[in-house]
Amino acid sequence: MKLKYLLVLFLLPALLITSCKREDDRIFETNATVRMTEAVQNAYTVLQANKAGWMMNYYPSKNQEFGGYTIFTKFISNAKVSVASDPIKGIETSSYTINPESGPVLSFDGFNKSIHWFSEPGKDNGGIGPDDSGMQGDFEFIVLKATADSVVLKGKKSGSHLVMLPLKGTEFESMSASYQEAANKFNEFEVYQLETAGNKVVELGYDPKIRVFSNPNDPSAKDISFRVVPGGLEFYEPYTIAGKTVARVDFIAPTTTYPSGYYTDKDNSLKIIPVPTPLNRWFKNNLWSVSYKNMGALGKLYWNAGRPMLKERGIVVNNFYIGKNGSDGVIIWVLQGGSVVGGLTHIIQPKAGTEDQVYIELEGYGVGNFVLAHWQGGLNYLSAPFDGNTFKITSDGTAKPSVITLTDMADPRNVIKLTLDDISDPLNN
Repeated sequence: MKLKYLLVLFLLPALLITSCKREDDRIFETNATVRMTEAVQNAYTVLQANKAGWMMNYYPSKNQEFGGYTIFTKFISNAKVSVASDPIKGIETSSYTINPESGPVLSFDGFNKSIHWFSEPGKDNGGIGPDDSGMQGDFEFIVLKATADSVVLKGKKSGSHLVMLPLKGTEFESMSASYQEAANKFNEFEVYQLETAGNKVVELGYDPKIRVFSNPNDPSAKDISFRVVPGGLEFYEPYTIAGKTVARVDFIAPTTTYPSGYYTDKDNSLKIIPVPTPLNRWFKNNLWSVSYKNMGALGKLYWNAGRPMLKERGIVVNNFYIGKNGSDGVIIWVLQGGSVVGGLTHIIQPKAGTEDQVYIELEGYGVGNFVLAHWQGGLNYLSAPFDGNTFKITSDGTAKPSVITLTDMADPRNVIKLTLDDISDPLNN
């Protein structure tokens, strides 16, 4: 019996401790819930309190390999937000929420192109980044701090840190418009050259879809990731170019020597120069419409042979395109009212040392749901004028022409006019 009471005495303090701990846990859990609720409400309050809106520098990928952009937001209520970004025209209003998770999470949960473009798959955003993940950007952010002078965010997916800074007055409207205008001006050019001391000029590595330069003179250096801002370019971090450390370059208006202007650092020690895109590269990098009426004498001979074959086999040609599909040169047809879209890869090779000559040759890999029977049913005649020929390209002289003409350098009868506009029913138009 004594042993029984001794056991009870020993267990009693433990039970009391356990009981107290459970009470403390409930208090702690209650306090955590209260703190989270307060943090969520504080984020809502701070974001809406600044009626002028907010601005942030945004690099969608944590490695900055797609360059940087500028996003503007104005939180209208607990549910609605207006968003603008420099690559997307205009301002769009959509929904948002702030949800309690590991911290307050700001979620742009209503589709808004101005911010969701950065997280779209590559197949949907115009071919930037992998087909499944695109630029790998965020539209959900953990709110690390929210005060009147700044809101610090962490990308839920990328882990990247961003800072939203308050705007004043009508800056949301005026600044977003000026950034979009600057981006449009920059995007007018697809080729940029670097000029350093001694007038040494080299073409920078540059993909017009992203905002990153690479310097072929210094292949071991980091790529230059940048944002387009009114009046210039701001780099993600200072870069050393030809021995000069630069964080920003400003745009200088066109001169006789530099008819498209140039960007330079404060010491004018280097220049980043926009130059018109060579016609052969412009042709290669776009998708052009082809039609019977725009074929020359030789082309019409081939098409006149192919059209009866197509009609006999019931093959309806809705559109005919030549140019770029992803990284490939292609000829693509839209057939049977759109139920068949595909074609064959072609080599489209600008001729070295020229800006206006291109070689085209059938490569033959299938694209889309196009099948061999379509090709043998008359489409081979339609594409024959392109195959195995070098063409001289002419245009109206504008920087980015919407209409060009290919003239076979070996046979002047083979003249083909191409347009960026869609042409339906190309066999008869």
